[in-house]
Amino acid sequence: MVWTRLALSARVPCSAVFSSPPAARLPAPLVASPSAAAAALRPAFVRSRPPSASVRRTMSTAPPPPPQPPTPPRIVASSEAEAEAVRAALQRLLPSSPASSSGPPGRWSLTATGDGVERSFRFKNFTKTWDFMTAVALQCKLKNHHPEWSNVYNTTFVRWTTHNPHGLTRKDVEMAAVCDDLARDFGEVVEATPTENAASAAPACGLAGLANSAASAAGGSCCIPSKGETNKAP
Repeated sequence: MVWTRLALSARVPCSAVFSSPPAARLPAPLVASPSAAAAALRPAFVRSRPPSASVRRTMSTAPPPPPQPPTPPRIVASSEAEAEAVRAALQRLLPSSPASSSGPPGRWSLTATGDGVERSFRFKNFTKTWDFMTAVALQCKLKNHHPEWSNVYNTTFVRWTTHNPHGLTRKDVEMAAVCDDLARDFGEVVEATPTENAASAAPACGLAGLANSAASAAGGSCCIPSKGETNKAP
């Protein structure tokens, strides 16, 4: 086997394989320009453009999807007049509301499903935060309406929604406004500007997730009156 390879290499001189053709066989323009001669002698598969190159050139980046419209509020009311009142109060809570002499634009956000409003409150320390939550809890007892909320150190996340009937009611917007007033009294630390829709909002420290867990554990029974409270006047 070794002898056969040697014999073949002896029959075919190396110059016949690797040497370039003499200049006399090349066209005059190629002889005058060495770079043109090199391009002409280059193998065809090197000179040709790979098919993938043309495919990459023709492909274009797809346009980004249009932004999703904000989630409409899911208002629950006993009459059209009450629904309009809830809608007007809601507009004052959202960031889109114009600033007025009574205060800055709202800082609440609609929940991702539109059936509630939520936002975070931050205070100087835990003591101030707990005092705020205690004051809110007292108002909850007076109004017989309770939030979904959570707390980590100096930050409290509050969500107002009604479970039965499911949606955004008059009590939700009223209690949200009460929270704003109490937060000012206890020295809320205001920093970032919130978004109007909470579909893409991420409250600090995952407080929304904590509130979700608490609401799930409650089973939605917090808004359902017990048998002893059924006959009580609202």
